[in-house]
Amino acid sequence: MKQGDAAVTVVGESFDKRAAEALRAQAIGKEKNLSPAAGLSRPEFIGTLRAARGRINSGSTWLFSPDAKAASHVSRRLVKGAPDSVLLLASDGFLALATDYGAYSADSLMTAALSKGLAALGEELRAIEGGDAGGDRFPRFKKSDDATALLLRLL
Repeated sequence: MKQGDAAVTVVGESFDKRAAEALRAQAIGKEKNLSPAAGLSRPEFIGTLRAARGRINSGSTWLFSPDAKAASHVSRRLVKGAPDSVLLLASDGFLALATDYGAYSADSLMTAALSKGLAALGEELRAIEGGDAGGDRFPRFKKSDDATALLLRLL
């Protein structure tokens, strides 16, 4: 959220979680001697990825899902926004422009969303991913992720 000239307030854990995932992708790619983004369906990666996914929604690793038990692990944060504040609601795949690829900081991503528009940023995102389809420069488990964003202004 951006309020006037104040710095952008980031709500959520995407910045920390994406950095950790990049490190995991890089380590597995190095261990298997393969480009990490080539691995979602490769036999060399399937065992490791299935084991990681098997730990989701159990123990301390919870994601939004239809599993009713996930609801008790939801975190909440109240952020008050003044009229005319701008909100960028975005999936982690869209935020990869800042979290994974270093094309933007949180502040400059908000500025670009307002000046260029979300469609242009989506094209930029896919161009970055297409230029590193194997994930060698920007380690990740797949060429691209879903990228969804919505820009809102509070009235």
